[in-house]
Amino acid sequence: MRRAWSVASRARGARIPSARERASEWRSFASNVVDDASEDGKKESEEQATNRKLVESARVVRRTSAPAGSARRDAWGWLYDLAETGETAERWANGANCRLSDRVKTAMYLMHKSDPETWSASALAEKYRIREQRALAILTLKRSEERHVKENETLSHDVEALMEQAHGTVDVGTGEKHVADAPTFPNYQVVSAYDHGKSAKPKRFVEASEVARREEKVLVREFAERLRYNTSETGSTLQRVSRRACAPRRPEGGYALHVTPLGDTPLEPYVAFKDGTQRALNDDEREFVRRRTPKPRRRIL
Repeated sequence: MRRAWSVASRARGARIPSARERASEWRSFASNVVDDASEDGKKESEEQATNRKLVESARVVRRTSAPAGSARRDAWGWLYDLAETGETAERWANGANCRLSDRVKTAMYLMHKSDPETWSASALAEKYRIREQRALAILTLKRSEERHVKENETLSHDVEALMEQAHGTVDVGTGEKHVADAPTFPNYQVVSAYDHGKSAKPKRFVEASEVARREEKVLVREFAERLRYNTSETGSTLQRVSRRACAPRRPEGGYALHVTPLGDTPLEPYVAFKDGTQRALNDDEREFVRRRTPKPRRRIL
């Protein structure tokens, strides 16, 4: 594909294409990719063609966006730096973590697709210095993009290029991490003269980094569970709209009952029908019960 414009032409004062022109060029590129895939279908498999389209799309987004080294707009940040990474109101260093280039995201997905065990979400997060939640979200979105590419749907890559041009991109994060705000003031305990030196024991001190590591483990697990549910990987038959606004139809023969045996019994929860029959819960019903069950844990700031 012909490059939208080159750095040399910009240096000579050539006119920069408008957003509408870049959008039309993207549409022509998408149609050419589809035609090339149909012509080369005999030589490469469907999976190879899909990977080639993803790589070509990321490459063109990189070319269409602003070239490396150009001036970027400074983003506002935090006045108080809790993570001790040099954050100020004029220098938002951790803002670069949300500006990974589309080329890097495509490379992350292809690495994970080729070897999921070696390049898991945690391994990719460590390599590109981002949080594991962000790596999970990138893999999920790229998996959705691959599905749309296989269906030959038109994607808005021109919007991606304009966003990269406006805000800039990075190829690696700044090492973002979860930080626990642990109190540092002395913790006093009033004891009587009898208890002094006997049963009075101070609480074990836990470093703030250890507290953050434990909390991050819980946050990653909950994020992954909600991500799988929101993308219908789990509970695909469950209703995701309000039952008050859109109540389901009453099934023929009436509703079944979900029974949870109480007391000291080895019986598992089951579904009971009107005719006296019963069956075990399916995967979606277990997911529904799990989401309704409260998860007591300490509050995470």
